[in-house]
Amino acid sequence: MKFQAVAALAVLTVSACATTQPSQSGEVYDPWEGWNRKVYGFNEVVDKAALEPVARAYRVATPTLFREGVNNVLSNLRQPVVFVNTVLQGNPDASGETFGRFLINSTAGVAGIFDVASALGVAKHDEDFGQTLGVWGVEPGPYIILPVMGPSNLRDFMGRGVDNAFDPLNWTEFEDRDLDNEIMVTRTVVGAIATRERLIETIETLRDQPEPYIAMRRNYTSQRQAAIRNGKIEDDPYKDLPDFDDFDEFGFEEESGSDQPQD
Repeated sequence: MKFQAVAALAVLTVSACATTQPSQSGEVYDPWEGWNRKVYGFNEVVDKAALEPVARAYRVATPTLFREGVNNVLSNLRQPVVFVNTVLQGNPDASGETFGRFLINSTAGVAGIFDVASALGVAKHDEDFGQTLGVWGVEPGPYIILPVMGPSNLRDFMGRGVDNAFDPLNWTEFEDRDLDNEIMVTRTVVGAIATRERLIETIETLRDQPEPYIAMRRNYTSQRQAAIRNGKIEDDPYKDLPDFDDFDEFGFEEESGSDQPQD
């Protein structure tokens, strides 16, 4: 039953994303800008009231080595999802490197606490099903800002559901059903705090932009385009803006809001 649900979601993802695309190449399709700006405002309130203070307290209360270990564990837990997407993208080199990273860091790295694979020169990849759909030629569809999670588009939003289905931790069932929920909640909360801590300076830079909403929209879109090509955009006019890719590690993203014409 679960596999049927995943298959249905994948079909819905492809069909939904394929039917909504920008009117011109290079533009950001943002037909719901009015609503997106309201959600951005809500997210800013939540972030300033709760997420940012907790993230700053976490930074002050913990040493750098501890935070690096937490980030390494979170990254290692995501490697099975990355591996599946590298396979679906037809990238055997990335698949082998991702499998190797997970094996090395899960063993020699003590459950991923230490990034031994990077020390050995094993490349790190960050692939998700939204990128996989992009590789397959599916258009991004409308730009959207999600409550709390932040910037996305229809293709990437639907891709998150498939990535969740790929995640082994979401399928693991212990004898104690409460333990399942505790693991999921702990991973989500720790991931949110750790990611927000890494982005303290990034969000400050975003808020200093003349129009944060437009800056975020352009930056998110250009970064996703570059990720689909597995490379950075050369001569990117937005290269000095914040990098929001870190939010993908656990499905959490940040946000931002002009009555200017769409990009």
